[in-house]
Amino acid sequence: MEKYHSTLGIVINKKTIKETDLLITLLTPRDGKVTALAKGAKNIRSSRLSSLQLGNIVKVSLYSKNDYLWLSEAKTIDPFLQHDKSLAQLNLLFYFLEIVNNLVAENQQIEGVYTVSQKIINSINNNFVSQYIENEILFLQLLGFGVPPEIESNFKNKDYKTTQKFIKKYFESIIEKPLESNKLFK
Repeated sequence: MEKYHSTLGIVINKKTIKETDLLITLLTPRDGKVTALAKGAKNIRSSRLSSLQLGNIVKVSLYSKNDYLWLSEAKTIDPFLQHDKSLAQLNLLFYFLEIVNNLVAENQQIEGVYTVSQKIINSINNNFVSQYIENEILFLQLLGFGVPPEIESNFKNKDYKTTQKFIKKYFESIIEKPLESNKLFK
């Protein structure tokens, strides 16, 4: 990675470090999943905080220093929370971001994963259930996990609720632990 560069990214995780710093995990088209420190991002005068919300597509300026990645600027390109969302949409977003964070390795670029992730977030944003599930299946294929026959057959039969249950169960078997995001809104 170059010392200084700008990239698009999807904010997939953020963690508070100290009082005003954030550790931001982004899924980028060229560099895959990267984690960068946004020094002072939670400061009341920082313009970056509103851009660094989960699910946002952002353009960021990154620089590398002492084997760490630092985020100096962030501008929102496509905000997830631009319009009101239902709890189901928020739950799906957090569920998908947890999956991305668990399955995509740091600094590993996999062709098509960024684009499919954008499509999944767009499907959640617009409540397109069939498109969401179709892209989830494509996401599995791009990561090289394959798709069990029960997922494909239920999707072809337009039984989306059952398909989603099988997909969730399959993701949990891959990461070998239950997903935490489903517990948020119960």
